[in-house]
Amino acid sequence: MSATMKVLGAGDTLTIIIFGATGDLAKRKLFPALYQLMYACPDAPLLPVMTRIVGYGRSAMKLEDFIGKQCGLVQGSNRSDFLKQVSYFQGKYDVEEDFGKLHAALLELEGSSGTANRLFFLSIPPTAFACVCKNIHLQACAANGFTRVIIEKPFGRDSRTFAELNSTTLGIFREDQIFRIDHYLAKENVLNLLVARFANQIYEPLLNRHQVAQVEIVWKEDIGTEGRGGYFNEFGIIRDMMQNHLLQIFQWLAMEPPERLDAEHIAKEKRRLLQAVRTLSLEDCFLGQYGPGHRKDKSGDVHAEVGYLEDSTVPAGSRCPTFAAVALTVENERWRGVPFLMRAGKALNERLAEVVITFKRQDYNSLVPSEPNQLVFRIQPDEGIFFKCINKRPGWKQTNTAPVQMDMSYDRAFPGSYNAGAYERMLLNASTGDQSLFVGSEELVEAWRIFTPLLDEIDATQPLPVRYPFGARAPDGFANFCRARGIVCEEASEHYYLPKFIRGIPVLVQEAEDTWRADNSKLGSHNGGLCFRKSTDMADRAQEDFLLMYGTTTKGIDIGNNWVKVPYEVPLATGNVFGSLRVDINRARSPSRWRPDNSVRDPPQSPARSRTPLRGASIQPAELPTCKAKGGRDNFADEPQAQAETV
Repeated sequence: MSATMKVLGAGDTLTIIIFGATGDLAKRKLFPALYQLMYACPDAPLLPVMTRIVGYGRSAMKLEDFIGKQCGLVQGSNRSDFLKQVSYFQGKYDVEEDFGKLHAALLELEGSSGTANRLFFLSIPPTAFACVCKNIHLQACAANGFTRVIIEKPFGRDSRTFAELNSTTLGIFREDQIFRIDHYLAKENVLNLLVARFANQIYEPLLNRHQVAQVEIVWKEDIGTEGRGGYFNEFGIIRDMMQNHLLQIFQWLAMEPPERLDAEHIAKEKRRLLQAVRTLSLEDCFLGQYGPGHRKDKSGDVHAEVGYLEDSTVPAGSRCPTFAAVALTVENERWRGVPFLMRAGKALNERLAEVVITFKRQDYNSLVPSEPNQLVFRIQPDEGIFFKCINKRPGWKQTNTAPVQMDMSYDRAFPGSYNAGAYERMLLNASTGDQSLFVGSEELVEAWRIFTPLLDEIDATQPLPVRYPFGARAPDGFANFCRARGIVCEEASEHYYLPKFIRGIPVLVQEAEDTWRADNSKLGSHNGGLCFRKSTDMADRAQEDFLLMYGTTTKGIDIGNNWVKVPYEVPLATGNVFGSLRVDINRARSPSRWRPDNSVRDPPQSPARSRTPLRGASIQPAELPTCKAKGGRDNFADEPQAQAETV
């Protein structure tokens, strides 16, 4: 109960009024979050169990119907007690008289309690913000407690609409009464950015232009608009994800250390950083839109998926981007010259959000074969921190190196810990009056300054986005966009690696200066072919059924250390290569520290299994023989010291 006392004083009460209570956000996030805070999370109740929850909607609805429709995801032993605190009020957003009736209903619920506080959550379209705020102020403010308003994004469409919205809301409420929510700020590994930077000695001295070559802020989703294309089409991927969620991650990573970790000083440093970011134009942006393709579900089954334009809710011929990448330029002492690549896309090959910091190579790195170090903050899924470095392989040769990974998995480091949902944290902080995880108005002025010229240019010129198939890693041409800005993007990587030797036996024969043939005559294997590798690491297999068939050839460059670098866009002979080009170098972890043997291949699927051909290869779907030897392991799954050694 001590945690509750931080929210309210003795004898105080709290009522949470949800506008848009019949909507999807209230059903999926808000009601379950409130139940957790009141009954189910560790240290509950963090909000008093007598907190009243009032749903405000425009539709006439009986209370039991409302609860049945909107509270189905609330589950637990205290469900019935929670539902007793829920009520429903029907009214219009633009009718002041309805807010007067709401106020009377709230007074009746509050009774004769001492201090009765009210927290309004506006889960409504931004076009309704102004009239709702005005009517709350005129008719429904708390009589003798705090009145606070939580506003859900989007906060306008550009600088002009935000200025109008901001003028309206600040003309009604004080800044300390307005809580502009960006739920990404409440995700564990976003919060951990500040702890990692400021609680440790190793990270902060490395985060500057002298040490960092580039930074990638990535958001990928493996689903499309799923019938919500009409709503998505109004905003697009830049307004939906980049100007808010990803920009918040950028700020927490790149801002200067604040004097204190409170709302005032954090907002000050975030604003200073944004003021140093150059305004974006179409030249700084890459746009894509997904077309038909395939998606693999959790069980491994492959499903055909329609493209964005085939969504019946999307206007015909829409050029709304579902993939976008921008290169941010920061003109300050810390980050000058370091490109920040921010990219977001729907209908890609996986669900993933992370920050990838790539460090600069130094002169002494030429002494030993190596690749740039990378520090990865995984936000979702499998939250954790990964550090990619180079290590010597066991064996006689000092120059026989391989990339390895040190990792901190949340599941492994904190087994059984409670991972609060983002809306739980946001509702609790708003109730306590803590604005450190919310977005300030001055910060939003700068955020819209950066993106508005780009958005205006897109709206005016309607550029044709690059079409990419559902399930792709990235659209065609994205690699060129990155390279032109000095960015090396693994997602847009245009090469893989093949070993010249397996267990000391030659398996890749040079037929010309840049032509190589997969050869199993000395290996004695009759299996499919050589697995492509993402790096010079035998455990770093690109993906199942992504291989160079024995007896066929490919273009490639001998890079020494017994590896050949192979560009995948080179046209290949029919039947040479299969694969989806999806690479998981930072995944596949478990709390037990067991790591799967990536060289062991999955069993063959049915002939109907869908395969995506490598770009440039003209092939027909066919079942490949498995790459496993009789013992159940593939031909290069032996001990590490025996792999890729020279005869």
